[in-house]
Amino acid sequence: MSSPPAREPRPGHVAVFPVFVAATLLGLIGAGQHNYVMRANGGDTTLLHALGMGMPYWYLWALVVPVVAEALRRLPLRRERWLRPASVHLAIALGVALLHSLFEMGIQHGLGLRHSSWAGFTELSIGHALYQLPYDLLAYGAILGVLMAVESSRRARREQLATAALGTQLAEARWHALRAQLNPHFLFNAMNSIAMLVRKGQNDTAVSMIAGLSALLRDFLAENPPQEVPLREELAFVERYLAVEQLRFQDRLRVRIEADPRALDAYVPNLVLQPLVENALKHGIARRAAAGDLAILASATPATLTLTVTDDGPGPNGSGNGRDAAAGVGLRNIRARLEHLYGPGERLRLEARPAGGALATITLPYRALPS
Repeated sequence: MSSPPAREPRPGHVAVFPVFVAATLLGLIGAGQHNYVMRANGGDTTLLHALGMGMPYWYLWALVVPVVAEALRRLPLRRERWLRPASVHLAIALGVALLHSLFEMGIQHGLGLRHSSWAGFTELSIGHALYQLPYDLLAYGAILGVLMAVESSRRARREQLATAALGTQLAEARWHALRAQLNPHFLFNAMNSIAMLVRKGQNDTAVSMIAGLSALLRDFLAENPPQEVPLREELAFVERYLAVEQLRFQDRLRVRIEADPRALDAYVPNLVLQPLVENALKHGIARRAAAGDLAILASATPATLTLTVTDDGPGPNGSGNGRDAAAGVGLRNIRARLEHLYGPGERLRLEARPAGGALATITLPYRALPS
């Protein structure tokens, strides 16, 4: 049994240990620099004085990191909307710098470390805050930049995991298609129909059907298939699939495929139509004694792409044929892939047609380039 995936940190989450390790290292460096200056100027060179003057500055900034992270979560800096969040962050930085200076001076006074003998604590704190202001603003900006880089890395990681999940789902869809469509019965029927064409002397048609079956197998077994393809490629694959199925149905299957020119350039998930077409053939057309109609339509607006697959067989709830249950696995797979690619929402519907038969509808955002 595979172990559960690691939980992704929520936006704004800060790992405490690395922050305080970094603060300790920077504090020790600051303490060493201060001790060096004191030695050069004949000042206090004790270890307590060096640590007291170097460590509080960075430890206090370590405590500020969660505040900056929460501010960034609530006011993210985006390229298209940055002025107002940047102004608020600047105001927060000024307030944090003042409080940081007050607490730093308070800690150092508590340790008995004096900066001057003539000025009081308030005057020293304000003067120290003004003196340290450029460095404090730089520290706030550095923390902000590191947090943004960390969140960007996490976001890229989440996208990589989502892409890997989509790849797994696509591989499962291809394997399911191979098991469901290219099973021995399907291959037997296709080869038997080709053999009958040869016996009748229709060799050109037989060769054409063999080529179509070969192309279909190549599409199914292609390595590293793209997640999304132009609709024209998806329809071309479906046409090859139907050309092979036509061998079995002969005159019992009438197919109509129509697509707006604009729709043909839109990108759709790879292998998104084939399961719906298979469902229509297996649970619709195959259950009719007479010839049946299968229609695949595509229409586009500037914002959406709509794909429909209809048949005039028994509807999803007709004659107790269990069509909903039989189609459940394929529909769930398609819905999961659509949700991964385009976010949550009802993008796939299977319903009965008023005139009889079934109607499957997929609604996608219109994109002329893959996501």
